[in-house]
Amino acid sequence: MEHIHISKVLDFGFDENHNFKALKWGCSLCDETSSAPFEHEEIEIDHTACDEDCFGCKARTLQMNAGDATRDISDKKWTGELQAYRDARAQGMQPGGTTRQHVEAAYNASEVLNQPYNAEKMPPAQHINKNTTEVLKEVGTI
Repeated sequence: MEHIHISKVLDFGFDENHNFKALKWGCSLCDETSSAPFEHEEIEIDHTACDEDCFGCKARTLQMNAGDATRDISDKKWTGELQAYRDARAQGMQPGGTTRQHVEAAYNASEVLNQPYNAEKMPPAQHINKNTTEVLKEVGTI
């Protein structure tokens, strides 16, 4: 049965200039091989009678995922958290992070310390209390 050859790569390798490329081509429908892709006209494949091994049918059902580009929090919450962080920084505080929890902990620690909290030089904000404040004063941190 005569048909139009459909090219597929059979073997990859390096050419004489050490470039990685396809070295051997074959036909998807028969055992014909070539050193270059087969020339053919644009053809349409009827996928109505395909089995579960048809790559074209499988590829059509592929769903792409945004991966790490997605966020699990809304833009409104994200913007609000960043604004709260900016406000804390404007007041001289250095929270341990940009989340609402870190910013609120920095506000609470600043209130206990009677000065702006700095996560880079002080213990974690949730550990700041009257006892740790006294110790920080003794060692000269505040």
